[in-house]
Amino acid sequence: MALHLLTKRSIERAPIKDKPYSLRDGGSLYLTITPAGGRLWRYRYRIGSSAHVFSIGPYPDISPADARQERDRARALVRQGVHPLTERRARLCRQEENQRHTFEMAARLWLAANPGWSAGYALQVRRYLKRDILPRIGRLPIASIDVAHLRPLILAVAQRGPCAAMAVRQWLSQIFVHAAQQGLCTQDPAGMLKRLIKRPAVRHNPPLSWQEIPFFMARLEAWGGRALTKAALRLLALTFVRTVELRRATWDQFDLDNAVWTIPAANMKMRRPHIVPLSRQALALLLRLRETARPDGYLFPNQRHAGQPMGPTTLNHAIDALGYQGRFSAHGFRSTATTLQGLLSYPENRIDLQLAHARKDPSRAPYDHTRYLSSRRLLMQDWADILDGLAHGHSLDDMTRRFGPMSTRRTELLSVVEREH
Repeated sequence: MALHLLTKRSIERAPIKDKPYSLRDGGSLYLTITPAGGRLWRYRYRIGSSAHVFSIGPYPDISPADARQERDRARALVRQGVHPLTERRARLCRQEENQRHTFEMAARLWLAANPGWSAGYALQVRRYLKRDILPRIGRLPIASIDVAHLRPLILAVAQRGPCAAMAVRQWLSQIFVHAAQQGLCTQDPAGMLKRLIKRPAVRHNPPLSWQEIPFFMARLEAWGGRALTKAALRLLALTFVRTVELRRATWDQFDLDNAVWTIPAANMKMRRPHIVPLSRQALALLLRLRETARPDGYLFPNQRHAGQPMGPTTLNHAIDALGYQGRFSAHGFRSTATTLQGLLSYPENRIDLQLAHARKDPSRAPYDHTRYLSSRRLLMQDWADILDGLAHGHSLDDMTRRFGPMSTRRTELLSVVEREH
């Protein structure tokens, strides 16, 4: 049987007649020429005893080579007992469905599937989606997105910092995996870009040595920055909580009559509530703040955006302004307290509990935050007095005599520890 009889030239020179007629190409493929001048590719086939015609499309939109390729594909379907037209309709329905499944829709489904996030974390994710991701790929069908779409997006975010870009890539990957689980796509192109951005070297949070504490406190006192930022740094030094826990602190978390701060689970790294006993110094600072604060708002509201907490970089920028850039950070107050209390031989389990470190025994998690409050109250008061003493120029020997293992203050603490067991 002759194949490939038709050429571009023979097709275009074929005359137009009063009635439709066909030019055979071979392999049951032919071209119908209509009185109006149309040229339509068609494929004749049989399934069972019935003859059928499958319309491939018009020439010149479909070249002879493309028509033969489509004929071969249709022939393979016929051999399986599938009508090419039925398969085409199903394919068009899938394509239409995929067009409706945009990346933005998949992202919203992913957000809805993660209701347990803290408010701050959810806000961070939504901001990056709105600013960096959705304007670029939000309207694209998620099944059509590939590495070429995502690579420039991630690199653009990396110009603001590698950690932000790594977070964006991770969120993208989670969206694609969730969408695949819902049947909206079949691959995770973000997963292929896992090593696109190199992880920066880990920057630990070095503590202030006991010799540096008086200089830091003096610089903070003399600093001409925003009063609320200065107060936040003082309270962070006194409580050594995580920076995010301080930033999200609201007045309803504080019981000033009983001198306790209860941080809700949503604000905690380990998603468990945490109690911070307040020293006299911390309580005095809070009472001064409350005189001019909104009782239903944040302790340290954002200066530019009403109703939002202090920005995540504000405290570190203030520390940089004090001359400690690259040497100390807001998170370093935790290691400062840990190191100095360790030098003075305070009980490690009380320090760890006050730091809200994770326990290996999950059965204790629901009630750990309420344990040993009496001894932790003494520990926090000792820590505030130690900071005051060092700020006033007292030496480590002085602090050891007042707060060390042989001191009266330690005897008082250990007697409470013994009663708590």
